Amino acid sequence: MSETTIHALIDAQQERLTHLLQLLQQETEALLERDADKIESLLKQKLTLLDQIGGGDKALEAHPHAAQIKSDNEAMAGVARCRDLLAECQLKNQHNSQLADQSLASLGRLQQLLNTTRNPNALTYNQEGTTTTGGRLGKVIKA
Repeated sequence: MSETTIHALIDAQQERLTHLLQLLQQETEALLERDADKIESLLKQKLTLLDQIGGGDKALEAHPHAAQIKSDNEAMAGVARCRDLLAECQLKNQHNSQLADQSLASLGRLQQLLNTTRNPNALTYNQEGTTTTGGRLGKVIKA
């Protein structure tokens, strides 16, 4: 009976990791579409799922027959599949992180372009070296 429980825990972990991989794929699509609402929704779902995955790991570690997993070929195959899924999730998450960084950089360039066209005479640079419109330009002079 305990082996079935261990197998059930491993299977549940595989299902959670598969769901996480699906969420990461949806996140990739949302990043490409620049759908901020969908990205926010997916982020909440990912955080909940990551908590569940962490809980699943703790349940496996705390199982009274956890040490027997190494002698059970079926359980070892399930654990190996979980590790493969986790590696896929990590790669997809890294890819999404790069997409988000590129999107932010693109938005920054767009903001600079809009600033230059809005009021080119008041254009100045801030401490980070990016362009801003001189909102304070001439307002601190009391002469």
